[in-house]
Amino acid sequence: MTSNNASFLSRHRWIAATVAVVAAVILFASLSRDPAVPVRAVAAQRGTIRSLVSTNGKVEPLENFEAHAPIGTTVKKLLVREGDHVKKGQLLVRLNDAKAHSQAAQAQAQVLAADADLSGIQSGGNREEVLTVESQIVKARTERDTAQRNLDALKRLQQENAASPGEIKNAEDQVQRANADLNLLLQKQKGRYSQPEISRVEAQKAQAQAAYTAAEDVLSELNVRAPFDGVVYSLPVLQGAYVNPGDLVLQEADLAKVRVRAFVDEPDIGRLAPADK
Repeated sequence: MTSNNASFLSRHRWIAATVAVVAAVILFASLSRDPAVPVRAVAAQRGTIRSLVSTNGKVEPLENFEAHAPIGTTVKKLLVREGDHVKKGQLLVRLNDAKAHSQAAQAQAQVLAADADLSGIQSGGNREEVLTVESQIVKARTERDTAQRNLDALKRLQQENAASPGEIKNAEDQVQRANADLNLLLQKQKGRYSQPEISRVEAQKAQAQAAYTAAEDVLSELNVRAPFDGVVYSLPVLQGAYVNPGDLVLQEADLAKVRVRAFVDEPDIGRLAPADK
């Protein structure tokens, strides 16, 4: 046997001996372990079981105000900044209202003109026309009275055989014509305009009044005021900038009173009840 073989056998003996010792230790440890498992016992007690629903949501104010441009115009003056606390009725933004003032004045003139037309219809015409008709009525009444006096005089003469039947007939015809002329003027004074004409003028007045009201509403919206005490949290415009109709000008909210709007999945809705927090 050579020296190399002797060395190889010697190393293997040491490895085998080591493995035998480790196996003996493991066997001893497993035989000496207590097989009993400790169990803890406690008395049952009443308690509160909490059932949580996880979700997300957003915090929003109860009172929120948005101002939009009613017409295309420019921002004339910004009187507040984002984050400012404002009071109810305080002027916040002033938009250019020159064009709106012109439209309101034009609408007001149309209302006054329609009022004058309607008043003229109700009184039988304008001042000049009314005076003319009244003068014609006075003249027609005078002619009627004169014709009636002439007829009465001829009838007295007829009793004395001083007037012929033909003269009486002519006088009676004159009285009838005078009465007809007077009645025509009286009807003209009371009912000069037909119902369709009156309805047309009344419609014109209503249309002019609606235009004036709309112009006044636009003017009020061009001066943005705070509807309640709150905080200006958005001011997306710049002074002097042009805004289109409907553009957002300002947002205000009362941040002292807010609410949480939560989004709950449909399977979890049955687990919720009023007053849950």
